[in-house]
Amino acid sequence: MNTKNMALTSLFAALLAVSSQVSIPLGPVPITMQVMFVLLAGMILGKRLGPASVAVWVVLGIFGLPVFAQGKAGAAVLIGPTGGYILGYFVCTYIVGYVAEHFELTYKYTAAAMLAGLAIIYGIGLAGFMLSFQYVLHKAMPLERALNLAVWPFLPLDLVKAAMAVYIGVRVRRVLLKTGLVVPKQIA
Repeated sequence: MNTKNMALTSLFAALLAVSSQVSIPLGPVPITMQVMFVLLAGMILGKRLGPASVAVWVVLGIFGLPVFAQGKAGAAVLIGPTGGYILGYFVCTYIVGYVAEHFELTYKYTAAAMLAGLAIIYGIGLAGFMLSFQYVLHKAMPLERALNLAVWPFLPLDLVKAAMAVYIGVRVRRVLLKTGLVVPKQIA
């Protein structure tokens, strides 16, 4: 990894850390700005560096820096109610990054990638949420209740964040492609 890539990866890890602190408590899963920056990390950094930026952010949190939502830190966050969402961030950045690197840079493809990424975050996040309640907190969490606690309240705002990420991501990636800061796409 060259210096430019390390700087871009670190920048997005820092953006994730800062966006985690913009937090509104809403039960076991808070509202944050993380989703927008996860989507942007995949779009701007691509399928390799996007997940790397998430990994740097997670490692910082595991080692005790309060980079997770609501200033939380430590490995226990990864098995808590929000741990599945964090795992979903890795897969999301890879998928969005793959589309950014291998498909034409249009709002249509980018929107499809962002929606797929959001679905991945919610799918893995919901599974992790339910498993955390079942096996860590030893409380039953039926699917309907889990959806009401961990999906439906967040979906409208996350769709707005995804739309913002589409607009910002396409524009920024185009500039970065022109300046040579990211590798040109390889159309599938």
